[in-house]
This record gives sequence, C-alpha cells and structure tokens, in this order.
Amino acid sequence: MEYEERFDKAIQVTGVGLFVNLGLTVFKLFAGIVGNSAAMVADSIHSLSDFLTDIVVIFGFQIAKKPVDESHNYGHGKIETLSASLVGIMLFVVAGQILLFGLRKTLLFAEGGNLEQPSLIALYAALLSVISKEFMYHYTIRQARNINSMALTANAWHHRSDAFSSLGTMTGLGAAIFLGGKWVVLDPLMAVLLSIIIFKVALKIFHNSINELIEASLDNETEGKIRQIIRKTEGVKAFSNLKTRRIGNNIAVDVCIKVDNALDIGEANRISIHVEHSLKKTFGPYTYVLVKAEPYVREPGGKPEDGEIPEHPVNPEKHETCLRKQPD
Repeated sequence: MEYEERFDKAIQVTGVGLFVNLGLTVFKLFAGIVGNSAAMVADSIHSLSDFLTDIVVIFGFQIAKKPVDESHNYGHGKIETLSASLVGIMLFVVAGQILLFGLRKTLLFAEGGNLEQPSLIALYAALLSVISKEFMYHYTIRQARNINSMALTANAWHHRSDAFSSLGTMTGLGAAIFLGGKWVVLDPLMAVLLSIIIFKVALKIFHNSINELIEASLDNETEGKIRQIIRKTEGVKAFSNLKTRRIGNNIAVDVCIKVDNALDIGEANRISIHVEHSLKKTFGPYTYVLVKAEPYVREPGGKPEDGEIPEHPVNPEKHETCLRKQPD
C-alpha cells in the first residue's frame, strides 16, 4: 500500500466512525432525557467524547500524511503517535467520568436513596449502541492491522470502550425495568466495573505511544529480526551499536557493521547497501536505515557467536574512520 493511500484509508475509516458517533450522541441523549435514564445521558457523553476523538485523529492523519520536507527530514509520522496518546488521555477522562457516575449512584443506593426506573426507549438506545459500536470496533481494528496504525488501533479500542459502557448501561437498565427494586443498583455497579476495563486499555495505549514519542527502542522480537537480517548478510563479519526507534508507521535502524579489513571503500559500501535493501525489503520501503561500515579486527576472545559486538565508548579516532552509508 502506498504511503498516502495508507493515510487516506485511515481517514476514511475514522470518518465512518465520526458519523456513527454523532448519530449515537444525539439519539442516546434524546433517549436518556425522554426515557428518564441518567445512565443513558452519561453514555451519550461517552459517545460525544468518541466524536471529538475522531476529529482529533483525522486531523492527526492529515498532518502525518505530509511527505518529507526540508524542515522535517523524517516526515511527520510522530503526529500519528501523538494522536494515539491523545486518544489514550481521552479514554482516561471517559473512564473517570463513568467511574464517578457509578460510584455516586452506588453510594446513593447504599444510603437508602431511590434510583429512578427508566423506560424502554433508553434500553433500545443502549442495545443499538452496543451493536453499532462493536461493529465499529471490528471494522476499525481490522483496518488498523492492515495498515499498521497505532492511532487507528487506539481509536478502535475507544469504540469498544463505548460498547462496554453501553453494555453495562443496558444490563442495569434491563434489571431496573424488568426486575425493579434492589436490582436497579446493577446499573452503577456495572459502570464501575467497566470503567476499570477502560482504564486498563487507556494505560496500554498511552504507555505505548509515549514510549514512541521519547524514542524507545523497538520490541525484542522486531530487534531480533533486524539482528538476524544483518547477521546473514554476505560480507558482514560482525556488527555493533544497533539502535532502533519507531517514527509513526515506519521504523529507523542505525547500525555499524564490521567488514573484511582488506576491502576497499567501494566494496564496503556495497555491503552497506545490501544491508539497507534487506531491511527495507522486510520492514517496508519507507524504513529509515543508516549503515556505517568499518574494518573488522578480531578482538581478544574472538567474535561472539551471534556476531554482535558489545557496545564500547566511542573512540574518536576510530569513529572518524568509519565509512558511512547515508539513507536514500
């Protein structure tokens, strides 16, 4: 999939969610007021937060799709990661609102207060919300995996959090309408339980996006694949100083390879290019690769079995002789 096509697809998917969330916000608010359901009114606020989140995500994708320019040599991919972190924050806020609402209602019931009995229209609104938001979750998460988008994945979980919220609301409404009496308390209790689930999802999304923003290394599995590719490249005797990070949907790799000290600069450069092409073949054409080559000198104790030499403090004189292959 081409670079701009990927973002156009993400914007299209998010746009569908935006209109679904707008419709649900209006209908759930109406059903909550007419159906005498405070839980449904609160649920409509959750849908409103989803709607606002969609606007943020679309705005982020519009910026992230811009190509590399003179002032952004690595493109605008970090905006996508920033959008994911904002979605995580929105989920924290939503979870907090649901938790406070559930706790207030539960305490009111425990102190002998009466919880009003809602009508069927509120139950129908909750059922519609569960079905539509679960559909949007599966639709969005499938597309997110196809284009490998963290922001779209985060937004998919925002859809599911709304489905969970509506499911709790529906359970409580059903108990309140058909069983009445003490069963009315199930509504706020389910809200408390679901808020904890949403908190957990928000924490994972926020943690992953912040790690990318502060340029944390890639996960062990991905780095393992990178090491294997470098190790198997013909002409590479060993390598060191492997550094990795993620830039939006793409990754960046910086490594110093060790080649036969009898090779001239041209031959060493060809090996560097081979490493670069192999990495781009595996991780995509927009992978940022910087390969440095220097003569391999057997250190005391011989070459490690995996071909990777432990990092040492940079020797300025040795560093200056390192042959650099700049990324295209």
